[in-house]
Amino acid sequence: MPSITEVPSYFATATGINETTAQLILSVFVIFMILLPYVILTKGRPQPMISLLLLFLGEAITLGLGWSPFWIMLMFLALTAAGVAIVGAKGVTGG
Repeated sequence: MPSITEVPSYFATATGINETTAQLILSVFVIFMILLPYVILTKGRPQPMISLLLLFLGEAITLGLGWSPFWIMLMFLALTAAGVAIVGAKGVTGG
């Protein structure tokens, strides 16, 4: 019985792509499976903070499964921190 960590290699073999690409495709699929019900339930007007929390939850799950490289989690964190810093700076300076 294959384990869940081997799914990307089976997916890569079945589709004819390399394993890294298969890992990224499956990671995005898992993240969307977590985010999509929330977006549907909020009728397309989700709260940004909850969406970010669900995004990080999905990324943590795929990171734990070994499907996603660690640098992608760092990239999500850096982009989120930059966005929060920009919004925070506009809120503080009023501009």
